Amino acid sequence: MANQDWVSRLLTGRASADKGLNVHLSERDGGGLHDKMRQAYWWITNNAVICPYYDIEFGGRAALKNAAGDEVHLPEDMSYSSFVLIPLLTLFTCRRAMLVGGPGRGKTTSAILMALLSGMSRDEVHRGIQRGHPQLSIADLLGAPLPSDMLKAEDMAQVKVSWRKWIGQRVKIIDEYNRIPTKTQSALLSLMAEGYAEMMDQYVYAGRSSWFLTANDDQGGGTFQVIEALKDRIDVVVRAVPFNSHFIDTLLQRIEADRSPEEMLPREIVFTPGELEKIHASILAVEVPPDVLERVAFFLGQLDFCRMASPRFEFKHKDTLKLAGQTVSAVCNEQCPLDKKVHLCTQTENGVSVRAYQTILHFAKALAFFRGHATVELEDFRQIAPWVLHEKLVPNARSPFFEVKGHRPLLQDRVAWIRQMFDMAGTQYDAHLPLRRKVDALRKELDKGLAGVDLRTTERRLAAVTALMNDLLSRHELSGPLYEDLIHLKSMYSRYRNYATWLKESPGGTP
Repeated sequence: MANQDWVSRLLTGRASADKGLNVHLSERDGGGLHDKMRQAYWWITNNAVICPYYDIEFGGRAALKNAAGDEVHLPEDMSYSSFVLIPLLTLFTCRRAMLVGGPGRGKTTSAILMALLSGMSRDEVHRGIQRGHPQLSIADLLGAPLPSDMLKAEDMAQVKVSWRKWIGQRVKIIDEYNRIPTKTQSALLSLMAEGYAEMMDQYVYAGRSSWFLTANDDQGGGTFQVIEALKDRIDVVVRAVPFNSHFIDTLLQRIEADRSPEEMLPREIVFTPGELEKIHASILAVEVPPDVLERVAFFLGQLDFCRMASPRFEFKHKDTLKLAGQTVSAVCNEQCPLDKKVHLCTQTENGVSVRAYQTILHFAKALAFFRGHATVELEDFRQIAPWVLHEKLVPNARSPFFEVKGHRPLLQDRVAWIRQMFDMAGTQYDAHLPLRRKVDALRKELDKGLAGVDLRTTERRLAAVTALMNDLLSRHELSGPLYEDLIHLKSMYSRYRNYATWLKESPGGTP
């Protein structure tokens, strides 16, 4: 009877339990897949993880503020907890998430719940968790050749490798991955990056799956330094949050009932393999409006720019500095005429990879689908970008931007910092838009193709591209956005020039 009362209290709100302890969710959200996703989110938030930190906000925001400047935002639309929502989106996008935070904050529990939602049994989940420790070998992680085959085999093809079963699971959990030895990290990298592992000329494939890695901090702590390539394969960061003491009665209920939330996961929110595949396909089908895509590209594109990186125009980016063993903080000085308090390029030591671009697009689509939308809004990108770029962008702590009053604390919170950069880029985009439209007009003309375009038309277009490049370079300050425009225009110039050369050398030919 006590168990029944506990389950009833634990599952109040959007779920209920009958006398047989069978859990039933309410029909508040309807029967669609994105509705089922939301039901799973609310059950975990209210009953399992108990996370009252709603930091992913939508809609207009009122603010309560005290004399010291502390603010509490009150969004007018639905808001969500990143600690619950981002792992869910990772599950449905088959991406890789790193959960960071102090011990006992619920990182592993959150990952286990994601595995249970995918239809795995509790025993299967717990047996499949790979726990990092200094003695973890490649054989411990992946498997090993059968000893009998090693003795009998006359060549490598006769040796059968006994692969670990966790490799084929839909959800893979690596607990405290920064305690894994460097050599074993390399094997894990191959499995994560390429989707397969190799041993004794034999291969095992991971299949489409979601990865959850945990660490007690994200600043290189742990027994071993995480190799850079492995960290780069992590798509999104999830930060654990402290427990709110107002919910201590819930913890008491769990102790008295001697049952964990994962034991009470309702069957109604467990997804079948077919549903997971359908959700994955539906997320990919969510549309991104061109104007929204342009604003996101404007933000990401200027992060790589560094005016002082090279005298050669094409190499004025931060990769040039990295290859030379230099840092942005070493060259971003008074010799660069740009206003360091305005331009985003000074705030970061690096830019973002193509992989990061794709991850942001994928997670923004997933967030929009979760919210029940057919198209992605700019706010979806604004909310998700900081979590994707959390481990990918390194702040330039010596930038004058962080010397401005109120900006120094941004170095302590990368989510707040990246979101502020996103907002700054939005304001700059509006001012830069007239120039960007001129570039876009020439690009649309080229995108129509060159088939049938004669030499005179080609040379006229060449002149137009050259004139715009000269105008941008001579009349405007060379900033990150302008650099992107000029590189784009030069690529158009090269295509037209190559085509004109071909026409002259092959008169009457067909491109």
